[in-house]
Amino acid sequence: MSFKYKFAKKRKNPTKPLEGDEWHAIPTITNRLTTRSVCKVVTRNTTTAPTEAESTFNLVCDGIVHELQQGNSVQLGELGWLRLSFGSEGVEDLTQFDAATMIKNVKIVFTPSKALMAEIRKDLVFENAGVVEEGFTFPTTKAYLDYKQTGQLPTPGGSGTGGSDDDDSGQGTFG
Repeated sequence: MSFKYKFAKKRKNPTKPLEGDEWHAIPTITNRLTTRSVCKVVTRNTTTAPTEAESTFNLVCDGIVHELQQGNSVQLGELGWLRLSFGSEGVEDLTQFDAATMIKNVKIVFTPSKALMAEIRKDLVFENAGVVEEGFTFPTTKAYLDYKQTGQLPTPGGSGTGGSDDDDSGQGTFG
């Protein structure tokens, strides 16, 4: 399986002013699948109807809310575990703490199982899907490097060299 990534420049770390900007790979999400779509896929070669799987999934989701609110962590089969987490403002005097206003950023943390991670990593290959700089996505590293050398944006559907003098906005995505 091939997972696509793009290069993006990370800004300077203010705690390390002598270090320059660095390129980092960032994931590219291809599609957002709905619960219904996933249920159709996972029931394809079974006797379970997709609507039955979706209904069961929704029941599990409804039950998880109550369990997380009770302070429980919840295992989702071989997927992993869910738990609530949050941050808070600090106080010097414990009597000054007000949970209603000082607990912030309540979130759900998902911890994948070792089995899930092993299955995902098996046969996983990463594929370069371009470069992002200042909000502009170049379809390939070569197109980005050509632009840096020539100053000309790639032409959609073209060879990546040249460009129109009529549109100098520099905005958009090619590829």
